[in-house]
Amino acid sequence: MKLWYTLVLLTALAACAGRNVSLNADFSAPTAPEIERSFALRERYNAPKHIGGTAIFVDSVAVHHIYAEASTVVWKDETGKWQWSQVSEIGPGGLLPIERKMESNRELPLTAAQSQMLDQLIADHRLYSEKRQTTDPTGVGAPSHVMSIVTPFGRTTVSWYGRLEGVSGKVADIVLGNG
Repeated sequence: MKLWYTLVLLTALAACAGRNVSLNADFSAPTAPEIERSFALRERYNAPKHIGGTAIFVDSVAVHHIYAEASTVVWKDETGKWQWSQVSEIGPGGLLPIERKMESNRELPLTAAQSQMLDQLIADHRLYSEKRQTTDPTGVGAPSHVMSIVTPFGRTTVSWYGRLEGVSGKVADIVLGNG
């Protein structure tokens, strides 16, 4: 009888193995301080935040002679297509006393290839639990990045300098590769 229950359990698990099971129902705004700062940047320039659905938020900051910050968001729109938006500004905080001003404000759709790859990556369970590794040494003024990922498959926040590797690095390459 014990063997019978084990067989039934294994069969049920095997039947579910290939299906996408929703693991996350929380689509609220990420609360990492860097992402909140990124939302404030978007508010200054009346750029949408795209909160409430599948989205990836990245705040990037570099400081040396000037302070430069970019708020990048990739999200699935109401038709299920991936969109990309980036607002960036320069301002005080570096070595030069300059006025805060917007550098750019752009929005565009991701390509079909990028969208397909991103769909595969966000469904990969490793994205939400992998040990983060980076390459490329950073120097003076190198940017730091914080990425919050909110999808039906999970939520995670990643911080890094240099180049991020692994599944999260592939996501970052797509999200930051349009700039």
